[in-house]
Amino acid sequence: MTDGGLIRKPDWRSREGVARESSGSMATKTKRNRAETEGRLIGVALDLIRRNGVLAGLNLREVAEGAGVNRGNIYHYFGSRRELLRAAITHRFEAVVESITADRRGASFIERRLRPFRSADTIRDSQLRALLVIDGDDTVDPMPRYEAALSRLRQDVIDGDIDRAHDLEALQVALSSLLRGYRIFRESYAKRIDTDAGDLDDRVAAIVRTWLEAMAKPPET
Repeated sequence: MTDGGLIRKPDWRSREGVARESSGSMATKTKRNRAETEGRLIGVALDLIRRNGVLAGLNLREVAEGAGVNRGNIYHYFGSRRELLRAAITHRFEAVVESITADRRGASFIERRLRPFRSADTIRDSQLRALLVIDGDDTVDPMPRYEAALSRLRQDVIDGDIDRAHDLEALQVALSSLLRGYRIFRESYAKRIDTDAGDLDDRVAAIVRTWLEAMAKPPET
């Protein structure tokens, strides 16, 4: 082509720019579609576990059908049933932590520790993590956000709620194991002593309160 007697060269830069823009748009769309699909798979997995129980609740065919995708998508996005369960745990745990953290603002040391015993939202996380352990996963973290929890205990020492002579690492393990064990067997415990779970929550919380109040004093030698 000519323009006033001059030869006009093809605008390769313009074409390359369009190609890059198109490629970037496709990559963004692909990333968004993947995130949406992963979100649907996690949501369906949690619903099935909630409805059917942790051991029988993660049938991958049902998860795929519920999310409206091919079963192969589960292996493509997560690699295995275990990784899907891990993603579900992480997704659920973050939601639970956000809820509990908001509810604990301004609460005392003892009240912060007692509220999880009365919260139904905190039960499922322990059950799911226990399922991974049963499944042979030796990398399960039993105390997510451990460093933040330990830092909070140190602040409780400064505030005078815990005597500085106590072993804070062992205290955090004891608090975590007590709560997680209770979460897993809560309904069974209540049934065994012929009461309802809500009543047992209050009774166990009263015992834990007595224990936590004693933490303000130095440990007996």
